[in-house]
Amino acid sequence: MTDTVDDIVKGVSDLTVLSFRKLDDVKRLAKHFRYVITHPLTESNPAILKYLNSLDETHKKIFTQKRESVEVEYIFTTAKKSNLQRQRFNSLQISEVPELLKAELLTAGDAKQVHICTDCNVEIELNEEEPLMESLQKHFNLEIHLPKPKMKRESIDVSEPILLPNMSRRLSSMACGETHSIDVSHLIKPSEKLDRNTYTKLNAALLKNLPDNSEATIGAAVKFYTEVLSILSQDVSNIDFSTQTSSVAPIIMSIRDNVYQNFAADANKNIENDDSEQALEKPKVQAKKYRYYGPIESLILKLLADHKLLTLVDDRTGKLAFFCIACEYYTLRFHYDSVLNHVFSDIHINNLSCILQSDTHIAFAHHKEPSIETIKKVNEQFLVRHDVSTYPTGWQCKLCNTKTDSAEQTILHILDESHLARLSDELYMKARKNDNGIPEDWGPKDLNWSKFLASSSKPQNRNDHIIIENFIKSSGKVGNYCTCCDMTLKGPRQVLFNHIRQKKHLRNAAPRKLAMLYKNHCRPSEYFASFGNFYVCAVCPEYVALPSYAAIVEHFESDVHFESISKLIRSALYPEVDELIRSGLCPEGESYHELLTLNKIVVDNIIKCEFCEETFPDVKLAVKHALSSFEHQSAVAEAKVKAHKGDIISVYMKGNYVLHSEGATFTCVSCEGLFSSIRSLLMHLVYAQHFVIKPSTESVFRFYLELKHNITMLTRNKYVYYEFGSLKCGVCETDVAEGENAKRHVVSPRHRENMGASYVNVCLDASAME
Repeated sequence: MTDTVDDIVKGVSDLTVLSFRKLDDVKRLAKHFRYVITHPLTESNPAILKYLNSLDETHKKIFTQKRESVEVEYIFTTAKKSNLQRQRFNSLQISEVPELLKAELLTAGDAKQVHICTDCNVEIELNEEEPLMESLQKHFNLEIHLPKPKMKRESIDVSEPILLPNMSRRLSSMACGETHSIDVSHLIKPSEKLDRNTYTKLNAALLKNLPDNSEATIGAAVKFYTEVLSILSQDVSNIDFSTQTSSVAPIIMSIRDNVYQNFAADANKNIENDDSEQALEKPKVQAKKYRYYGPIESLILKLLADHKLLTLVDDRTGKLAFFCIACEYYTLRFHYDSVLNHVFSDIHINNLSCILQSDTHIAFAHHKEPSIETIKKVNEQFLVRHDVSTYPTGWQCKLCNTKTDSAEQTILHILDESHLARLSDELYMKARKNDNGIPEDWGPKDLNWSKFLASSSKPQNRNDHIIIENFIKSSGKVGNYCTCCDMTLKGPRQVLFNHIRQKKHLRNAAPRKLAMLYKNHCRPSEYFASFGNFYVCAVCPEYVALPSYAAIVEHFESDVHFESISKLIRSALYPEVDELIRSGLCPEGESYHELLTLNKIVVDNIIKCEFCEETFPDVKLAVKHALSSFEHQSAVAEAKVKAHKGDIISVYMKGNYVLHSEGATFTCVSCEGLFSSIRSLLMHLVYAQHFVIKPSTESVFRFYLELKHNITMLTRNKYVYYEFGSLKCGVCETDVAEGENAKRHVVSPRHRENMGASYVNVCLDASAME
């Protein structure tokens, strides 16, 4: 096996650059593959032969495929290319080919021998330590196999052929007289199997809610839900989702104002250099002493928090970033010189002071009047912690005995390696004087400030919406595999970010998103008084409305969602107990009547679903209908949305809606505060103390971008959201019609006619956006 792999690797290493415009190179590659494939060592190993034949066929298809406006493309290349070029040409370096071959061969070599029980469709692994028949007998004694019909042991004539059951494909193919294949396909109905995570969470919810926690009871409940899921999955598989791309487009695709357009003047636009910036040369000679940079960074982060800067995860890089709402300023975390220059600037201090003084609901950290002088004193205290004193003529660092003339020079000085080293040593000596010693949260012990930044405070973003919304799987250190497009994207995260914005990916991802939503009893919906999409749950009794696909995925994998499902299963399997609870005769438990009410299932003389106008002989079938009918769940979701008409702000703020007039003025319903800019509004929504539930920091920046796009659209169409559930179009001088919302009304014939020549053809399909 080793000799064969080495031989193939040696043959592949002879490849050079292949161009589609050079026919000789094409012939040379084809001839080379013929030689490798027909080699005796290759033919002796089926795994290698199959892999190379597949590779050869792929090259033939690529070469024969017609292309327009393509001058040169590559299959293999030895030339060093940038990540953008490699993404464009989908090229593969020769150095990576041997590793791919080895991975293919090792995978084939590690394949385990198994038997498959056709009665149960279960694989039985074999190992050398356990005899064959003992492995099989263990499976035959399992509960999953026992309910199957057993053979009747009757006296038979040994001269007659023996009919073997389909216990194992390998056993049933043994030469034991004439065998007859038994067709059991018509007896086994296709079913949707629960994955391990779903089964575990459902099992825990059932144990909590069912009156009987025996294994048989839990098994019957799981079987009931499995049958429901099978029916739902079968119906969903027949739906064509390919035309509904825009209903599940990610936020970055549903807005025009992306990061580059909003922050074109930002010095951090070239983000591909961030990795190289951290890879600085190691000092030639390092003293054997430790420096702790954790407390120094804590001082910086505290200052930024006092200035109301948000720390979030950058979508493009996956790294931490800072966002200043007051100035609409955005920068990556590693650019501390940039963000400190910003918070020391007069423009920022003036903007922050104006917003804080006009909005009494936002607390100021120092419990003083948030005037310009107060904020400047906060900055001076920060410099004092760095042993930098402020004088009328400039600044002086006592540690380094240096003077600076401007704030920019001062910031560059306090971030310089020499100053950081002295400050770190001073903090270290102070900490050693304490009885507790060195705090553990002081970070890694290192002499290099840049190395410390690269190794600490990495974003722990468990719910990465880029990964979740696009079905991405990690593939190595610098690679990601897109399961929608069946391709590996190698390079920095920006390569992935560019890929998910393409039309092809959106078309591939949309059907998978919608299918997953439908199978988990959730639906996409549109805002009533603004533009874009959000997601609702059709099962949970509370109104669950979430602004992103990643958020709704987190919900239908949560314990709350499985709690609702388990309560419905209880109502189906134990209707008499549920009736006792509702009547008050059974004090234990909780009334589950609200779930049936939510689904408009009337339990009276006749059991009826008012949504679908269907009747059922018992509650079990009614609940089965509610959980398996996608039409029923769509009706439930639509009823929820109609009862909670709101806009983007109400969804992000969990029901706290804001009234607005033509996207120019905004009124907070909770405190009746009036705001005339997106900055003051967003600061209020994020920091006001009367909001119990606030948007997460990961969502704030996307919330800002989407809100900015919505304000533009509301202004253009003169929309006035004057009370909850009532939206007036200033162009048509009437409220939007029943069944319409802001998005649908814009493209309606009535609105177009009233707009006349000033009508702008607004493309609301996110799949058409680049």
